[in-house]
Amino acid sequence: MRNVLIVLLFLNTIFAKDISATYKVSFGIFGQIGIAKASLHVKNNRYKIKVLAKSTGFASLISGGRTESYESKGEVRDGILLPDTYKKIIQKKVNIADDISDKDKTVIKKYTLIYKFNHKERKIIATKIKIKGKNRSKHIEVLKFYAKNDVLSLFFNLKNIFPDLRIKKRYILHAAGADKKSGDIKLFPATKKEFSKLISGKLDNLKFMKVILSDKIFSSKKGELYLALDESGICEKAVLKDVIFFGDIRGTLIEKTYK
Repeated sequence: MRNVLIVLLFLNTIFAKDISATYKVSFGIFGQIGIAKASLHVKNNRYKIKVLAKSTGFASLISGGRTESYESKGEVRDGILLPDTYKKIIQKKVNIADDISDKDKTVIKKYTLIYKFNHKERKIIATKIKIKGKNRSKHIEVLKFYAKNDVLSLFFNLKNIFPDLRIKKRYILHAAGADKKSGDIKLFPATKKEFSKLISGKLDNLKFMKVILSDKIFSSKKGELYLALDESGICEKAVLKDVIFFGDIRGTLIEKTYK
């Protein structure tokens, strides 16, 4: 349904050649409503981060099989990810008939957003493509702000900013894919007690923070995300607040691999 929350769930300290993680996404009495997979691949000082989130079961049925994918590609420079491109794709099936039972009127609705970074000239070019059946539109613009990161590369780079992953006060960082006008990402300290009110399960030896993207990520009102991280920086649990039709959506790590 307005799918899942994993764009910020995947942090790591050391850039292994391949890292992957799988998360179960759930909502209240509906149980599991989606699954998300994230991966980082590094080769010859180039990196690629991919995140794929898709609805499952009943949520998939009523959302038209909605999927969301995110990808960041670029250079690894002195242990820091520097993106060249960031891509976001949202796709689902929609019915364009007057009678919703007319399955022949079902078409694919797809939204693609591509950011291209020009770090030398300190600018980011955004291309937005919308497709609905046979209808297609395209818009290109230069963002009003510049940032060295997109939302994926920034959170992989967090350990360079906060080596112990402890947020002791409010911080404002910047990344393409966050606030549309400024790229602001707000970080706040969070406590184990505060997090335990949002999600069940063991929270021992985890570190907590709250992130506000100021954007409707996964159809949440403002992209307010609570994260619980292990010592290596992998997110074990997360809560995305106030998602349309769902309320709070919760994500739990169920598998991770290193190569």
